[in-house]
Amino acid sequence: MDNLAYYENQFIKADALISEGKVSEAKEILEEILEQCPDFGKAHNHIGWIYYNKLSNYEKGIFHYKLAMKFDPKYAAPYLNYTYLLIDIGRYKDAKEHIEKSFRTLENLDYATFYSELGRIAELEFDYLEAYKNYSLSKKHAFNPQFIDNMNINNKRVYDKMSIFEKLKVKFK
Repeated sequence: MDNLAYYENQFIKADALISEGKVSEAKEILEEILEQCPDFGKAHNHIGWIYYNKLSNYEKGIFHYKLAMKFDPKYAAPYLNYTYLLIDIGRYKDAKEHIEKSFRTLENLDYATFYSELGRIAELEFDYLEAYKNYSLSKKHAFNPQFIDNMNINNKRVYDKMSIFEKLKVKFK
């Protein structure tokens, strides 16, 4: 148990280093944690984030996000990070399936952000009615005023892209 407490403290240190922009130092700590505790889900999430966001190594990001969800299934961060990665590499179908699975299985889900990502997928697929619907659902689940403003901006942008017939469907729903 003392070892676990040490690695939890190391994880907190790595998290702080990432926040400070000291990503390479954080990566070293996370790798040390995973050498000793290969089932430390939060460390897998953070190293997955580094591979995805800082090193553009999507395969290693995917690998670590999947391990994070496997080893710490109640930790919400890898579910959302994995969603971002899938969308960014154009795997929209996989992202939608992952979000639907997250809705069914995760208890402390950030519905606002996941619906926003479903809106983003629909917009990228030129399904503006679906995008509008999901951005609206996102707004309903949100509490942050700036986030709500962003969803309003998203809906206006999508509405401006719609055909006249799509706009009529929105108006008369």
